[in-house]
Order: sequence, then C-alpha cells, then structure tokens
Amino acid sequence: MERAKSLSHIEWATTACNEGRAVVREKKMGSLEVKIFDERVLCSASKHVTSSDNPFRGGSVQDFPCLDVAGVKTCDSLPNFFLYSNGQNQAYKDSVISYMHVPKCGGTTVKQCMGIVAKRENKENPYLLHLERRFEIELTPMQTHCPYSMFMGSDSLGICRKVKDKECSYFTFVREPYDRLVSLYFECRLQNDPPGKGRDNCMNLPITEWVMKVKHALFFFQLHRRVECPTGKMDGCEFVTPESAFELANNITYVNYIAEHLDKIFAVIGLQEDYHQSLKLLERAYGMQFYNVCKGLWMNRGKYGEGDIESNERKRQMLAVTLQGNEEVRKFIFPDVVLYEKAKEIFQKEIQRLKTM
Repeated sequence: MERAKSLSHIEWATTACNEGRAVVREKKMGSLEVKIFDERVLCSASKHVTSSDNPFRGGSVQDFPCLDVAGVKTCDSLPNFFLYSNGQNQAYKDSVISYMHVPKCGGTTVKQCMGIVAKRENKENPYLLHLERRFEIELTPMQTHCPYSMFMGSDSLGICRKVKDKECSYFTFVREPYDRLVSLYFECRLQNDPPGKGRDNCMNLPITEWVMKVKHALFFFQLHRRVECPTGKMDGCEFVTPESAFELANNITYVNYIAEHLDKIFAVIGLQEDYHQSLKLLERAYGMQFYNVCKGLWMNRGKYGEGDIESNERKRQMLAVTLQGNEEVRKFIFPDVVLYEKAKEIFQKEIQRLKTM
C-alpha cells in the first residue's frame, strides 16, 4: 500500500491489476468521499501485447499493456496513430475502420464523408451499425474473415473484438458537453419525438429537467454500452449499459482512468468544433482523402428552428449557461466534462504531431 500511494491514480490502478492485487479503499478528495473499487474491475490486464506478437502491425505501433477500458480491450484495436505510431500509416490504412458516432458531434457529415471516401478507395459502402445490423454482427462468426472494411454508428464501439483476420481501429468526434446537450434538446423539440424514444417531454420540460432524463445520451455511458445476445438469437439481443457504469459515473478515480486511456482506444479523436483539422487528422492517419473530398461538407449545422443565426446562437449560449448553473446537472454531466477535457488535450497533441510529419 505504501508503494501504491506514491503512484498516480492511473499507475496505481494498473500496477494493482498487473500484480493481481485487489485493493479497496476510501480517499478524501475535497468535499467528496471517493470509494476506489477493486482495481481488477478497472484494468484486467492479463497479457502484454507487443508489435512482434501482432503480424499486422509490422513493428510500426508502440507496445503497451492490454487493458480493459469501459469493457473494451485495448489490444483489440490500434491505439492513437499520432501518439503511439512511428508515423507509418499502412497498418491503419489496411485496418477495419470503425467510426463511433457520438450524437450531435457532426456525425451526419462524417458518415456521408466516409461513404465518399470509401467509394474513392474502391471499398464497399461503410456498414451502418444500428439495432438489427449490430445484433446480426454480434451473432455472426468472423474468426476467419471480416467481410467489411468500414463500420459506423453510435454502437460501433466493441466491434473490433469480432475482427480476427486483420487489424481494426476506432475513431470518433466529440463536442463540448453542455453545448452538445443543448443541441440535442433543440433537435428533440424540432422533431417532437413521441414518448418512449428516450427524449420524452422535451416540449414540456425545462432543459435542466429534460437533461436528467437522457443519461444514455452521455458519452461516458455510450462508451460502456454493449450488445448482449444471451439466447444466441436476434430477438434475444439487446443493448445493455452495465449497472457498474452508473455506480462509477461519479467516481473520480474511475472516470480519470477511462479518460487517461482514451488514446489507447481511439486511433483518432476529432473535435466537432474543429471539423477541418479533424478531417486532416483522419487523412494523415488513414492515408485516405478525408480532408480533400469532405472539407466542403457540413450537414445539419445550427438548425435550431426559426430565427436568424445570431438569435439562435444567443439562445444556445443562454441554455448552456442555464445548465452550467445547475448543481444537479453539473454533477450529472461531470464524467463527460472530464472525458471531453482529456479528448481536447489528446486532440491538441495530435495536431502538434501532425505538424511534424
């Protein structure tokens, strides 16, 4: 325990896991009492993957332990291209590419862009993973051959564990959490979805109350959402968010652990606020013309109903301030704020590395 105290939270968690130690303790952090759970839940590293162990990487990707991050094994996919590769992108270009679509982060544009790029590269159209299609993939054995070169969708994270015959990689775009929730709120009001679609009562509730009803919209919970098919049949499949994710959402150590390992999950992290630079990152990492062919695309931007752009922007900013001023909402959105700040830090490092390539 003395040794553990001298390490950072992330080093401590990883060390505890690698040594097979189960450690539970409580720590005072400001006004919060934080329980730190069995660290084997946080990082069940049972093996160490190296470039030489993987014939697809060709020694171009940095070695790192195989960690369990939000239920995703980091050894199932390529790590961040800009932070963990030597700049040779052949392994990434040849990989199965999976785009995790975070709602209201430019996803409509990115998915259209992927279709254009795939056609240019003489690849089949990206396979959109939603409901039945995601269930179908989960039930389909792909030990010998993955018939797809690109996946995309809100529930595409985790698909790489199904790919056995080649490398696989994830990328995503994120957005400032309060701004994203305001955008979701406006979209809900414009669509006026009927009850039961996960965005109930947005026409009748103030945004501070509505936000508390859409916890599954948070990036943190999206990272944890999985497909389970206990019966082995399509009608027995469902999307599940483990109860442990809800228990850990306000655990500072756990949320920081997830944040610190985002760069082991995603080969590229883009920002909705810097769309063009994000496309340049994708183009360099994958060796495909994401920027050249998609820089003019920008779908569904700023559709907040009637009114001029300036008026709608003021309306959006006022609602974001309202959310930030609500203590209950701040606690609720806490994990997404931590993840976004880390993603932004990774993005800045990606851009700096890009400049040297």
